[in-house]
Amino acid sequence: MNAYDRALGMGRAISRRDFVHGASAVAAAATLAGGAGRVMAQGAAYAPAAAATYPPLRTGMRGFHPGSFEPIHALAWSGEGPPEAEATGEVYDLVIVGGGLSGLASAYFYRKKAGPSARILILDNLQGIGGHAQRNEFEYEGRTLYANAGSAYLVSPSDWSAEAKSIIQDLGVAKGDPRDRADRDLFRRLGMGGGVLFPKEEFGVDKVVRGGLGNPDAAFLEQTPLSPRLKADLTKLMTDKTDYMAGQTPEQKIAALQGMSYRDYLLNVVGLSPEALVFVKGAWAMGLDTCTAWFAFFRFRPGFEGLGLERPDKSPESEEAREDDFTMPGGNSDVARLIIRALIPDALPAGDFIEVADKRLDYSVLDRESNPTRIRSSSIVYNVRHLGRAPHVLETDGREVQISYLNEGKTYSVKAANVVMACMHNVIPHICPEMPDAQKVAMQTAVRAANLSVNVLFRDWRAFEAAKLNSVTSPWTFYGSIGLASPRHFGGVTPSTDPSQPIVASFGTGGNSGILSNPVLVAALCGENMPEVGAPNDDQYRAVRQGLLATPFETFERGVRDLSARALAGTDFDPARDIVAISVNRWSHGFATGRNALFDAPLEPGEFPPPVIARQKFGRIAIANTDAGGVSTMQTAFDQAYRAINDLEPRAYGFYEAI
Repeated sequence: MNAYDRALGMGRAISRRDFVHGASAVAAAATLAGGAGRVMAQGAAYAPAAAATYPPLRTGMRGFHPGSFEPIHALAWSGEGPPEAEATGEVYDLVIVGGGLSGLASAYFYRKKAGPSARILILDNLQGIGGHAQRNEFEYEGRTLYANAGSAYLVSPSDWSAEAKSIIQDLGVAKGDPRDRADRDLFRRLGMGGGVLFPKEEFGVDKVVRGGLGNPDAAFLEQTPLSPRLKADLTKLMTDKTDYMAGQTPEQKIAALQGMSYRDYLLNVVGLSPEALVFVKGAWAMGLDTCTAWFAFFRFRPGFEGLGLERPDKSPESEEAREDDFTMPGGNSDVARLIIRALIPDALPAGDFIEVADKRLDYSVLDRESNPTRIRSSSIVYNVRHLGRAPHVLETDGREVQISYLNEGKTYSVKAANVVMACMHNVIPHICPEMPDAQKVAMQTAVRAANLSVNVLFRDWRAFEAAKLNSVTSPWTFYGSIGLASPRHFGGVTPSTDPSQPIVASFGTGGNSGILSNPVLVAALCGENMPEVGAPNDDQYRAVRQGLLATPFETFERGVRDLSARALAGTDFDPARDIVAISVNRWSHGFATGRNALFDAPLEPGEFPPPVIARQKFGRIAIANTDAGGVSTMQTAFDQAYRAINDLEPRAYGFYEAI
């Protein structure tokens, strides 16, 4: 370890676990890929959540944590058949593969139709329940702090379908409760604001300048080390209202924007220098070179103000949409927890959605034998197949579906009258090999964008106050930003309101712009496998995913400590002393993104888009998840769950008798 790493505190003991190269993950993969051995070496990273454990408190490498994905990767890559499983003797009316929002909603809708005594089992590969909707919790000096660890918020819930709205209404989730209040002026009252770190690697010396790249006034620009050309480019990008497409009709402008990348628009139409591209992000998990200029305009990215075009409908970045969006302290995990309580009442104390925000989910009751609905975590499903005659023969005969899964290094199987596959579409062809080839091909087009959410517990925020900073951006560094959230009171969730108190800071990668919007991070993750500029969207997603899974925890930790030390230089901040815990929420398969006009050929008349083909019912197996709708929102998860449950009729609601 070099001197700089020692100064950063890389050798200090913090709350972290990094078992990505540990024996447990390797042994689990070997169990499926080789079929040899029934019991794998046990390790803390893979052990299922026991009664005494609580996954949201675990730190280190989270999200797709070590042990949650290696076995299914091994099965997909090995080409070998799945191993035999020990039958548990359990028979269910419905088994759901995937405990994310769509899987939980599938159980919810099924119970509403079939009644509370319906026998349901939810199997999920993660230790925590909720899929991408997870929370991080940190305990320090008698305080508990909360942070979103994955999917963050309800997108424009007033526009949801009636079916999707019904869950939120049943759960009592709504904006405007007086117990939900944020103090958005605290940092301003303390003289704090945003700043930009100009790193020494690019500018010769580290320098933090108060202000932001999105509002480059003369006073800000004068203090920056930017070259005259870059200052001019930044001003032009953020403030100029020139019509760069003068002489074209609105229809011609729209057609042109739809046919070019945002990167090409900025370089060839606006006339920015390539070095200036660092000032702007792509949109919705796409980089500048894979996002169309039209979509960037729709998402309120800069460079379009002089074109005289109106944005269609209610843009997600509009003030109207932002007013409609709703988030809770633990992100969308707070909705997942409420659905779980509706399915298993003992899992969470009584109370409305605000009263239970600071209460812990009781993982010890989720798989209780007496529950009509059971949730089994750390269970990696690797084979789902019909028993008896071929799936296409009869819809109402006595066939069953067998579901095989790995748990604690052993393979088990259960049976069900019906199955909902609420997991990612790209794994279903490997899990359901008897599925028609056309459906498999359609499923494999669902290539998700990786997502990264990093939450860091600081012992206090005195250094932030001393530096007069509550956020720092730096598009030239491993992480693009550090941010302290405005203090928010939410029932029993009490925020940090004094600089002497601990606080959680988020380390960003470009928000929902995603990892591809930070070329420095992409280069660090991908190394020699760095995707070429303009490469197809899916190829870039795959390269980032592989890099994300191969990058050890220490790399993410070093990025946290390095950016913190630079941003807070000149204060008494000590990264070795003041950083208490780090949670790296790694979502290698993060957002469903749908079709991309730059790379996907237009559909022929009468041709169905891949998600429609992929989500067709297959015998007694229905398909849910946001991949089935082509976009990652809670509404999509709920809508696809509702459709999947209705696809299972007519047999779905006549309770299955165990044989």
